[in-house]
Amino acid sequence: MNDSERGRPPLVLCLVLLSAAVAGALPASAQSSFESDPFGSRFREHSSFDVKFRLPEKGGLVKVTVPEGEGGRQTLVSENVWDAEAPPGKFVTVEYQDIRLKARKIRADYTRHVVIAEGDVVFEQGASRMSGSRLDLDLNDKTGVLTDGAVDLEGGVHLQGELLAKVGPRSFTMSGAKLTACEGEKPAWEFDFTRGRVTMEEYARLSNVVFRLGGVPLLYSPYLLWPAMQNRASGFLIPAIGYNSQRGGFLGLAYFLTLGRSADATISTETYTNGTFGLGAELRAKPSKGTTFEGTFFTVDDAALGGWGWKTKGKLVSNDLAPNLRAVVSWLDFSSLDFFQNYEQDFLLTATRSIKSEAFVTWSLDPVSLNLRLDQEKTLFGSSDVVTERLPVLEARLRPTPLFGQSLFVELTGQAGQLHLDRGPGQPAGTFGRVDLFPQVSIPLSPIPWLSIQANAGARVTWWGNSLDPSNPAALAGESYTRNIANLGVQMTGPSFSKIFETKLGPFTKLKHVIEPRFDYQYMTDPPDLARAPLFDEIDTVSPDHSLRYALVQRLLAKGKEGGSREIASLEIGRTYYFRLPDYGASVVTGVYKNSPIDAILRVNASQNLNLDARTTWDAKAAQVTSASLSATLNAKDKSLSLSYFESNPTTCTPTPDFPCTSAQIRISGGLPVIPKRLRLDLQTNYDLSLSKLLELRTLLTLQASCFKILLEYRDLRLGTIPSRDLRIGLSLKNIGSFLDFPVSLP
Repeated sequence: MNDSERGRPPLVLCLVLLSAAVAGALPASAQSSFESDPFGSRFREHSSFDVKFRLPEKGGLVKVTVPEGEGGRQTLVSENVWDAEAPPGKFVTVEYQDIRLKARKIRADYTRHVVIAEGDVVFEQGASRMSGSRLDLDLNDKTGVLTDGAVDLEGGVHLQGELLAKVGPRSFTMSGAKLTACEGEKPAWEFDFTRGRVTMEEYARLSNVVFRLGGVPLLYSPYLLWPAMQNRASGFLIPAIGYNSQRGGFLGLAYFLTLGRSADATISTETYTNGTFGLGAELRAKPSKGTTFEGTFFTVDDAALGGWGWKTKGKLVSNDLAPNLRAVVSWLDFSSLDFFQNYEQDFLLTATRSIKSEAFVTWSLDPVSLNLRLDQEKTLFGSSDVVTERLPVLEARLRPTPLFGQSLFVELTGQAGQLHLDRGPGQPAGTFGRVDLFPQVSIPLSPIPWLSIQANAGARVTWWGNSLDPSNPAALAGESYTRNIANLGVQMTGPSFSKIFETKLGPFTKLKHVIEPRFDYQYMTDPPDLARAPLFDEIDTVSPDHSLRYALVQRLLAKGKEGGSREIASLEIGRTYYFRLPDYGASVVTGVYKNSPIDAILRVNASQNLNLDARTTWDAKAAQVTSASLSATLNAKDKSLSLSYFESNPTTCTPTPDFPCTSAQIRISGGLPVIPKRLRLDLQTNYDLSLSKLLELRTLLTLQASCFKILLEYRDLRLGTIPSRDLRIGLSLKNIGSFLDFPVSLP
């Protein structure tokens, strides 16, 4: 540890405390957890059952109607109490407020507003419906008892039981009952229970609960407490069970805790049969309309990884902190890379070689913006890391602003702050200040319609409070250093040639083909002692330049019957000539000659559903492709396909058995229905072609039925010291949401 680091709290801890302070300072609805796992959110489907419950109104007339016919009668039993019986095949009806009741026989008490209905009873209120053999109903309180009945609640939940009673404005009791969201006499799934009490906006308390899928009992619980409210409620979530080939059987318990209207948290534990124990916490908050916070922390005592390990990640975004002010805090950190790769489910994170945590506050009032930035970035290189930190840095920017009409534009970027650098053993390390100022002016010129010219000039002054030692580049010399650079650039596009084609291509009726050359001349002065600048970011790694890039660009524009034209494709082929070879990276970028490799860029944006970007670089002297990349996405209704390919083949590399110079990877993801609206397959894979090695394979099979969904995911991740293969089974029920989540780690 450097002297400059002693007594300084970890940056991640500072960021967490800062985000908590910002979130807590704002006025206090919570949102779901962020999840970058491509399939993870599908295993976390929330309930879609929206209970539309209305409290009883007071007053109103009771209307009893007896249809005409032989056998129908209406008899006065006592004062204001009437018996009514319908003719065979017909029903007596009772109407009161939004209630409609039908039955073979009805006794109505007009004074007490009490009704007893018998025989093929049907009760309707809004979209809810009850049916049974007998119903005792208090019309004022809308309470009653239904015998041998069934209830179809508005929203799609169905109840059936020996005795269903509404005992209060919001309370129900049930005996010998069944609950499902499926239609038909033989539902695909159902909950059976002997007794139950449901209080709306509180809880459902059920005894001796059996869950059946396809008539087969899968789960039993002597007691089940389930939230029965539209808003969030604290309580234990459904336990998760599974198996891991390294850690044995798994049991996960989680408690959901509401923290007011705008925040909630989930506390979870993981226990394995080999003694491994994990503890996690997730906090979500939305203290104001423009502010959201999400953060997680997870720690595990795993003997195979050397004891306790941990990981944490989160983000705070505030767009309404103050007028013209925006604040963002984000972090990602972990105790060790082995731990992270074994317990993180996101491939993109487990494959990373760089982790970054940052916080910034931005004030913008066009055309000026100020940004106060605090960050830390770690680049992982085996046993040693490269660490860079801003502690903090104030950045300022004046966007291109016109002067004298539109004849001159001026812009400015600048920053000042404290930096910390540690490049590992035998490399520079220390803390120093840096100030950078970069003003520029640009002049747009269009002397003729088919020719566009823009000239720009600028000067850059950078000061470092410490610099590299010329005699020992691995150490800081303890001396300040100032660098002055001037730059000049001229960009010219044209002369342009175009032709219009009256033809039909998909939704387009007219095409325009444009061919235009482009020239980009750049000149930068060569100040002395460039090697004295400590290499922290792109500001320090400037390379004196005197070059001309020339390219031929072809563009294809299209126009439909309505709307303006837009570019649907472009092809650019270009090359750079160096009047003077760059001081840094010349052997890697351009070899040892002044003509750079030829590069080509093809872009296709035919529609919102089809995008393609292909790039390649050809080294003419070595007669080989040095790099190539392709990214394409295709979406068509319920089908999708995404492809990414990258290849690197440097000319100055000597291959070894452990380090092949050529690197090529391909990543494919997509999905399509195997059986429309019934069975869907999604896939994601990443393969290293140069090493002939599968890095990741993930498939998700989704079986969609009318009232449930079964998800089967297979995951093969071959990164880190312990590659993993996992199987995950999930069950989601209509109107209930995710019900079962069973992960299994395969040997």
